[in-house]
Amino acid sequence: MWVSLVLLCLVLTGCDPETSGKVRYKPVLLPVALTVGPNGVAVEGETPSVVTPIGEFSVGADYSLPSRGKDAIYVLLRDRSKGKSGFDQVFRVQAGGDQLTVVVNGTTTIQVKDGQVLIDVTDGAVKKVQFKRVDQATVKEGGESYWSKVGAKWDKGWDSSLYKPFVFTRWAYDDSTIGKWCGLGFVWFLMRLALTIVLLFVDLALTAVFVVAQVAYLFWAGTGRNIVWGVATLAVIVSAFRWMSSY
Repeated sequence: MWVSLVLLCLVLTGCDPETSGKVRYKPVLLPVALTVGPNGVAVEGETPSVVTPIGEFSVGADYSLPSRGKDAIYVLLRDRSKGKSGFDQVFRVQAGGDQLTVVVNGTTTIQVKDGQVLIDVTDGAVKKVQFKRVDQATVKEGGESYWSKVGAKWDKGWDSSLYKPFVFTRWAYDDSTIGKWCGLGFVWFLMRLALTIVLLFVDLALTAVFVVAQVAYLFWAGTGRNIVWGVATLAVIVSAFRWMSSY
C-alpha cells in the first residue's frame, strides 16, 4: 500500500526518481499573458519577467529590433487607430528553449514564424494573448496554416497600400476645439464636421476599391492591386469626361 501511495505521489508531482527529483511536467501554457484593454497592454501572470516590453514603433517606419536570442520570440501588437499609419507595440517573450505558438482569446492559435508573430488589435476584439508550448513531434513541416499565410499577405498588402480605409474622414474630423476660443472653436468644429461628411462619401468609394484591390493582391500581388486601382481611375476619368461633355 505504501509503495502505491509513493508511486501515486510521483505521478501527480511529475517527478522522476531516476533524474534526481527533476520536474518533468511543464504546463501547456506559459504562466504569463498579455491583456489588451482601454488603458493599453498589461503583462499578467506569476513570472512577468518572461515578457519584456521593447517599445512602440510606427508601422512602416525603418527600425531595427535588438537581438531576441535563440530562446525568445517577438510579439508585435499592431494598433492602426493610433496616428496616421498606426503603431506596433513590441514585446520579447522568453521561450525557455521551447517552441511556442500564440493563443488569442483562448481559441485562435497563431503560428510563430521566424521568431516573430504579428497580432492586429485595432478593432478591440483581441483581449488576451497567451503563449503555448508546442510538442516538437506534433509540429508539421512548414509550420504555417493556410489562413495564417492569407492573413500575413493581407497585412503586407495593407501596409504597402498608399490609401488606407477612411483616412480622409479620420483626418478631417476633430472635436477638440468645441469649448475653445469663446465659441469660435465650435464654429471651427462645425466646419470640420461638414468637411468630414463630404469626405465620407469619397472614403466610402475609395474603401470599396481598396477592398477589391486587397483581394486582387491576395491572388496576384502588386500587379493585381495596380490593375484594380488603374481600372477605377480610368472609370472616374471617363465618367468625368462624359459629365463635362453633357454641358
